[in-house]
Amino acid sequence: MLPIMIGINGLALTQLEQAYIRQLQPAGFVLFARNVESMAQLRALTDHLRSLTNHHPIIAIDQEGGRVVRTAALGLHLPSASAVAASGDRDGVVHLAEITAWSLRLLGVNLNFAPVMDICYDPTVPNALPSRCWGDEAQQVISFTGMYSSNLVHHGVLSCGKHFPGMGRAANDPHFDLPTICQSIDEFLASDMLPFMALGNSLPSLMVAHLMLTSIDDKLPSSLSPHVVRKLLRDRLDYRGVVFTDDLCMGAIMKRFSLDEAVVLSLQAGCDLPLVCHDAGEYLPAIAERLSHTTLLDAIESEIRIERLISQLSHPLNDAKLWDDCLQKAESLMRKYPEPRFSTASSPVQRY
Repeated sequence: MLPIMIGINGLALTQLEQAYIRQLQPAGFVLFARNVESMAQLRALTDHLRSLTNHHPIIAIDQEGGRVVRTAALGLHLPSASAVAASGDRDGVVHLAEITAWSLRLLGVNLNFAPVMDICYDPTVPNALPSRCWGDEAQQVISFTGMYSSNLVHHGVLSCGKHFPGMGRAANDPHFDLPTICQSIDEFLASDMLPFMALGNSLPSLMVAHLMLTSIDDKLPSSLSPHVVRKLLRDRLDYRGVVFTDDLCMGAIMKRFSLDEAVVLSLQAGCDLPLVCHDAGEYLPAIAERLSHTTLLDAIESEIRIERLISQLSHPLNDAKLWDDCLQKAESLMRKYPEPRFSTASSPVQRY
């Protein structure tokens, strides 16, 4: 199994994609709106992905709600985290997680890259986070994201808290370039990292952000930094779940590193599964070749973490009536939790 998560280019697998999936056996796949046309088509795609692997693959998606919903083509829309949080309605969190989980299982998806655990310090800053956060202070984020994650998992879809160690202070969008944050580690521990510290190993997986944290590592971005991943997240916080990188195809990384170099650096830093979300076939041979000549410090421990996560993955559901029920309940949630009225800068995250 190749320790990597890859994106698929279109609505169905090309012959080339099928060939490299069979040969290289990536740990899992990441789906986007470009992969979604109809329920039958998407389910056929996820079934096909499973048939090509000799393990139970992770099939993941970003289905947060609001402007980060990959199922708009299916008529399935969900309210944003900020809209539900603004209501203060804890039942809304439970219902959002439940509908999200059931609908994803019907589509063949078994892991959701949510909840966002960043603290929203300013909803007008163009850092890709506006409307995606559960609160503007740590305890609110802890309460809502803990409830969302536990209910998502309860209904059969694994969660992934993001973006460690917290990118709420970022001034720019990492899809374009690398944000720099100058807070000390003590300031981070007392604020942005509190949600990750509080929920800890109750989360089956975490995603590491692309940030330049000058007080922790002024040479490597957080997703590629052993000071952030191994020393801070693994050793100091004792996190033992699977760690994903954010998409390594973002400008924050691609402007500074070749993709195969970034993959190796992320694994050497202590991440388990780097994400290559775009044009994976172009890069996979070089990545696989480079990994075949690379010795990783904790490869066995990482394999154990990945296998443990895979053992928790649910299997797809088949129930057309349940899909109709999800659509109706999602529509009801959209009416109940309208979006807060503030300007949100456009980001590639909402267009993928």
